[in-house]
Amino acid sequence: MFFTANTFLQAGSRSLFSATTTRLSTATSSTRFFSLHAFAEMKPVGTMTKVVCTLGPSTDSKETIGQLVRNGMHVARINFSHAGQDYSYPEKLLSLVRAAPGRHQELADGAVHSDNMPANLRAVLVDTKGPEIRTGPLQGNVEVVDIASGAAVEITTDEVYGDSPPSSPDGPHRIQIDYKSIGSSVSIGSQILLDDGLIALKVMEVKDRGHVMTVAMNGGPIKKNKGVNLPNTSIDLPALTDKDKQDLLWACKNGADFVAASFIRTAANVRSVHAYLDRCIADLKAQDPQGTYMRPLIISKIENKEGVDNFHEILTESDGIMVARGDLGVEIPFRKVFAAQKMMVKACNEAGKPVIVATQMLDSMQRNPRPTRAEVTDVGTACLDGADAVMLSGETAAGKYPIESVQAMTSIVGEADDIWNESHSVAQKSEPRKNLTADYLDEELEAIALSAVRSAKDMNAKVIILISMSGRVARAVAKHKPTVPVLAFCTDILVARRLQLHRSILPILLQTKMDPGSNVTRMGFLRAEAVRTAKELGIVKAGDRVVTVDRTAGKSHDHFDFSHNIKVSTIRET
Repeated sequence: MFFTANTFLQAGSRSLFSATTTRLSTATSSTRFFSLHAFAEMKPVGTMTKVVCTLGPSTDSKETIGQLVRNGMHVARINFSHAGQDYSYPEKLLSLVRAAPGRHQELADGAVHSDNMPANLRAVLVDTKGPEIRTGPLQGNVEVVDIASGAAVEITTDEVYGDSPPSSPDGPHRIQIDYKSIGSSVSIGSQILLDDGLIALKVMEVKDRGHVMTVAMNGGPIKKNKGVNLPNTSIDLPALTDKDKQDLLWACKNGADFVAASFIRTAANVRSVHAYLDRCIADLKAQDPQGTYMRPLIISKIENKEGVDNFHEILTESDGIMVARGDLGVEIPFRKVFAAQKMMVKACNEAGKPVIVATQMLDSMQRNPRPTRAEVTDVGTACLDGADAVMLSGETAAGKYPIESVQAMTSIVGEADDIWNESHSVAQKSEPRKNLTADYLDEELEAIALSAVRSAKDMNAKVIILISMSGRVARAVAKHKPTVPVLAFCTDILVARRLQLHRSILPILLQTKMDPGSNVTRMGFLRAEAVRTAKELGIVKAGDRVVTVDRTAGKSHDHFDFSHNIKVSTIRET
């Protein structure tokens, strides 16, 4: 038995859904497919490049999150930079995302219901605050102090709120920061940037480990709790703060799919995050043996020069990358940001790991209902360079036009997808890497995934359909950047959601008692049901060609443990 309840059924397709529900009473199999994704009045499978939306005051209601879902959001980002010890707000956001219905619920009215049927397969990304440096309370405990160009400014780790405030912007000023090793990290001539670089200070003297004398290179206002950047400087901070650890534990408890680890500088930083998440999952399983827990995938945020310099070793240890252009554009010369972005996107594509391009993509839409032409070009170029996902930050979290922002983003991404799919030739140029791993099964999977993508391109296939229990088959196919949608039928909702960041992958939940990894499972039956589901969703029709990929366990009479299979078929009339 299978049940297709999908948001990309168009307004005139209720009769199609009725046909599906009728078969529920006559089907004899025990298999049901739930394809639960949210796109309204768009292409049948939505955009192939994924869209990440940050939630916040502008999008923290049931209605607005539902609109984000219906307009193309694949991943919801919850920013913990400003979250305190009370987790009620992030819990509210997460529950709204998990419960947000797509149009499939309207179409599914009166059909078979299942207690374990999820409302959607959108993923949740928890973005940690990370080991930041910030200013403390100001002299005189005032809210804001004006600093004049050329003013003397002492940077100190001492408390200064008890001091009298400067009599004029010319100072002298004392600014408290929370980085105890400031004196040992900078040298004469180094720069210290306050408030995202709005005020630049030049180091004139290092008095001791906690006191540095500087001069303001430009003037402006400064407030407490503003960010401090040390360009071209290696900083002495742990990979995880105590707050980060609390937030990561919350992410594991509540089933977050991804965590964005902030200010990653080395591979060791990533390993620290990985080890802590593993401990959290192990502890949760020990406390609740009946619970279902899976480690969130680690998206390393590259935000400073050290992270760029160590990028390739960081990528090796990470599950994915976020090109966080905000802090990165302060930490390295802004003229170098675009080159760093292209380098990281290219390296992620070669490694087969998802990459998100983030920050100020449609920034003007925080205030205006239409993006600038430069922003449109920025988004489109990121997609054509090979980004798996593009991200909206303040646009959807706090802007005036959050829904218009995601609509604009999906329209730009859709245009870029069309260009990519027409012109992309990586699949033709790629070659399977020999001795990629000591595991011969991985080498076989690599070869068959590349062949599937090539075949789909060469034979003008409509879709690639695959059965994936752990997500490995789906990720292997996604690595080669298919030019057609990939319907990934998964047995585990946690696996399905963790595929949402990969370009072209549309996860579909396969609810069945059959284990695709078992040697008694009829994989041919599962393939047939998957194709039939794609037909009923309107994704394929008679005459369309499809490529199917799976990994089948050998039976007792076979001379192999697993075989990797690719089939090319043309849909017939029924």
